[in-house]
Amino acid sequence: MNHWGFEMFSNWLSNRRGNTTVVFALCLPVVMGCAGLGVEVGFWQYRQREAQTAADLAAYAGAVSLRNHESVAQAREEAAAEARLHGFEATAGIINAMSPPQTGNYQDNRSMEVVLTQNLPRFFSSIMSQEPLLISVRAVATYQEESDACLLALSHDDGAAIDLFGSSNVAMIECEIMSNSIADDAVTLRGSTDVETPCINSVGGFVVGGGSASYTLTDCREPRTNLPRAQDPYADVEPPTLPSSCSNINSGGGGPNAGLVSVSAGPSGVKRFCNGLNLTGEYEFEPGVYVIDGGDFRIGAQATVVGDGVTFYFTDGARARFNGGATVQLTAPNTGDYSGLVFFGDRDDHGVDHVFNGTADSLITGAIYTPSSDISFLGDFSGQEGCMQLVGYTVEIGGNASITTDCTGVGLTFPKIPGDVRLVE
Repeated sequence: MNHWGFEMFSNWLSNRRGNTTVVFALCLPVVMGCAGLGVEVGFWQYRQREAQTAADLAAYAGAVSLRNHESVAQAREEAAAEARLHGFEATAGIINAMSPPQTGNYQDNRSMEVVLTQNLPRFFSSIMSQEPLLISVRAVATYQEESDACLLALSHDDGAAIDLFGSSNVAMIECEIMSNSIADDAVTLRGSTDVETPCINSVGGFVVGGGSASYTLTDCREPRTNLPRAQDPYADVEPPTLPSSCSNINSGGGGPNAGLVSVSAGPSGVKRFCNGLNLTGEYEFEPGVYVIDGGDFRIGAQATVVGDGVTFYFTDGARARFNGGATVQLTAPNTGDYSGLVFFGDRDDHGVDHVFNGTADSLITGAIYTPSSDISFLGDFSGQEGCMQLVGYTVEIGGNASITTDCTGVGLTFPKIPGDVRLVE
């Protein structure tokens, strides 16, 4: 090699201008591999969060199904369907829905556990392993125990389906208030009414109107809204068979000084009064069913009406009209077809309203059940120390009404208020 050629070779060896390019070229596969692995890990994390969301919603749906008294098999299918609806690819994994849960702190029949497992594909990491990446997520949802209602409005859409107003005082001991209406004001408090109850519940909303209305909740922090509807507790009770003839009450009850009149349901146990019934004196109804077929069932201002083991059935538009000065002391039967029912309204009597007044001595023990008609408690009516249920199409309590109902230990069929569903694990 001549001197010129040697000099050029030496200069090439000592030239550093291409080093960066060479080093970059050598490191590029490593840089790209790390970036690709980072993207792949991010993808795995995204799919895991997606699967966790699907598991949470699936467990919630399964618990709702259990709360609605559907079978465990149905609840598991509801959970699986919810997981698929929210992006879980069952073809690439397994949906395992279980009630009661197999692990954790909620191994009971009110809880649903969902475990989702799925294989995720590898991309850049396939250089290190060809095995798919297995992810597993878990969620548990449970529902609270159902609670009992003493005051239930069955209307699905009426505003103020439960309307508490005036200077009324309402105390529900160990049982709650529930409206099945979707209206924003499904339960309304107004005026100077004062309410104490374990909880106020509504499918729709709850409103406190003007005035000084107040409420005290002993079991929940605030009124519960947007709940599922409570079931009609007496939906399966059949109306009585009406006697072919109408009856009258014997003379003697024409006024407050006319003496006590005893009323019997007769050998059949059912007595029918047509075109209403007007009571102005003192009456004692013996155990049985008394049908008011049309007209008004009126109890006068000075009347006293008592009865143990009695049910009054309203039909053909019949209405209750109890005067504010009347004393009414009635107790439902505790056995038989009409166990627990003091007043029973015909399911075909839409738009009928029943008005109950009385004195501080009045006492109704049992249910006032008018599924298609309205209940109004006004004036001085009081049911203190008794067990009284109000189940009507709508229910209003106003005026100076004072109602205290304590059904602790009384064997009545209560409307059940669905409990809250929540994720717990």
